Amino acid sequence: MGKQEETRQRIIEAAFWQIYEHGFQGVGVREIAQKADLTIGAFFYHFKTKNDVGYAIIDEYLAAGIHERWIAPLKDFENPIQGMIEIYKKTFDEWPDEFVSRGCPLNNLGQEMSAIDEKFQAKAARLLADWIHKTRHYLEIAREKGILKPETDTAALAEFIVTFQEATFAMGKVMNDRKVYSSLFHSFKEHLLNQCV
Repeated sequence: MGKQEETRQRIIEAAFWQIYEHGFQGVGVREIAQKADLTIGAFFYHFKTKNDVGYAIIDEYLAAGIHERWIAPLKDFENPIQGMIEIYKKTFDEWPDEFVSRGCPLNNLGQEMSAIDEKFQAKAARLLADWIHKTRHYLEIAREKGILKPETDTAALAEFIVTFQEATFAMGKVMNDRKVYSSLFHSFKEHLLNQCV
């Protein structure tokens, strides 16, 4: 990675953390540049507008994070359903206390900005669709292996799984209580196991 790309990535990461803490509209270019230890000029060299860095957060930072957290680890499980259950538990067991009240970064950004800028809505929707598609891929593997019931609608189940994962973050945020993670985990696990042979 060259110096220019490193600087660009610093801006994206700095913007992500500022926005995650304060909301997209609660953060200015000046705060993002300061967090990245750069000048405002350096920011605008890489991004024409603050919205452009927001788009990059969805397309690059959040897309990579979702893949790394929810999808990539599934390749290590002989039983993808067991993998989804274990990854869910690990995610919420390890979610830092200070992030509980902040919820899911993708959900936050999508909800805050979708009514203001349709490009945010389109990018968030595309990322969610990709997340569902990749989850369904592993459900198809589970069905082919005879782990899931043959009649399982893998498209509907993939939508349920991603929705439930997102909803868990949302419940934790609204309740500001990580105890909800445990009760929701048991519901998530039970629903998935009920789809198995």
